[in-house]
Amino acid sequence: MTIRTGRFPWYAPEAARMTATSAALWRHATFRRLWLSDAVSTLGTHVTSVALPLAALTALGAGATGVAALTAATTLPYLLLGVPAGALVDRLPRRAVLVGADLARAVLLASVPLAWAAGLLSLAHLVAVALLAGCATVLFDVAYFAAVPAVVPAARLADANARLEATRAVGQTAGPGLAGVLVGVLGAPLALLVDVASFVTSALFLAGTPRLARSAAPGSGGLWRDAAGGIRFVFRDPVVRALTLCSGLTNLWHAGFLAMLLVHAVRELRLPAATVGLLVAAANVGYLLGAAVAGRARARLGVGRAVTGAAVLQAGAALVLWPHPAGIALGLAASAFASGLYNVNAVSLRQAATPPALLSRMTATSRFVIWGAMPLGAALGGALTGLLGASAYLGLAAAGMAAAALVTRCSPVWRIRDFPVPRATPADAATPAAR
Repeated sequence: MTIRTGRFPWYAPEAARMTATSAALWRHATFRRLWLSDAVSTLGTHVTSVALPLAALTALGAGATGVAALTAATTLPYLLLGVPAGALVDRLPRRAVLVGADLARAVLLASVPLAWAAGLLSLAHLVAVALLAGCATVLFDVAYFAAVPAVVPAARLADANARLEATRAVGQTAGPGLAGVLVGVLGAPLALLVDVASFVTSALFLAGTPRLARSAAPGSGGLWRDAAGGIRFVFRDPVVRALTLCSGLTNLWHAGFLAMLLVHAVRELRLPAATVGLLVAAANVGYLLGAAVAGRARARLGVGRAVTGAAVLQAGAALVLWPHPAGIALGLAASAFASGLYNVNAVSLRQAATPPALLSRMTATSRFVIWGAMPLGAALGGALTGLLGASAYLGLAAAGMAAAALVTRCSPVWRIRDFPVPRATPADAATPAAR
């Protein structure tokens, strides 16, 4: 059934729903700049994801422990800053947060080749850069995901998210390959200059946007009380709670599954490591296809069933295909397809189900749960693989992902047919010349 406005009192009836098109979104000047900034920074970020650990390995001779510390420093800010980030972003001009985070990351990454050229580069320097750049990324992401529904008309929100997810998939696919070429030609420290350039370019795109107003004035109770309001909303609202828990539980099992699948493929199935790397990279094509068909799946099944079905498909691909060498490529592609389909609809529904005043805090709390589950899942996967063996753990992880899908199946999400549409906003009323 179609969701009713009584469930979301700040939304108007769906009769005014518009058909979303890529061309219409491209003519939306503010979204176009947001989109372009995301495209260039995502590509650069995935260059860095390869170049930064390679800098530790090749320029400094770091071992496994050093690389592990560098990886942990990259994701740790999601646990440290994840909850208060939303309330902090609400206290600052949103455009300033986005531009400032981009420039901060550019300066931090530029310090690596400069220190290397001066003979001063150390592992501690790389870890500090990874940690501080990760903090800037957390603030950027919270502001960015709250900015998109603030500037895009509600009926175009899912289409906008589909375009953003597709762009990110391209960056995830092309970035590591580009990094390999750049590291080979320039060396790992100098390859980071590509990401520096991407963040500067992103900042220039964002600086040209109109002022992006804060979602609401901060409350009078202080930063942590405002942050607590976001936590209460996420875990009290049945739709947002179910989507957040489903995503978090899926990531808890999937992070360990992917890491141990690589171990299983190389050690037990004896696939060459280069082949496994190519299979993982090629699977991103599935993500692109999933993001592309998200709208059709939503129209045919309803958004709630499309979300739940995608979660089930991801678990099913893992459960059925991982034991067979020939099936690993298909399994990874099917899992990526399901992930693209899920992310577009789940992110859009979370945004649509949240009052504008709570968008930043909802995003921060949800991402704390969803992203914070990944390092925990990787650690859990390693521990359980040591106890049970890789094959047994992979089966258990697939079953865990299937159980995560039940969270949305047994919640109001399952019955939601389409997104609620907000009342007229400045974005809806913008003149054609502003789009």
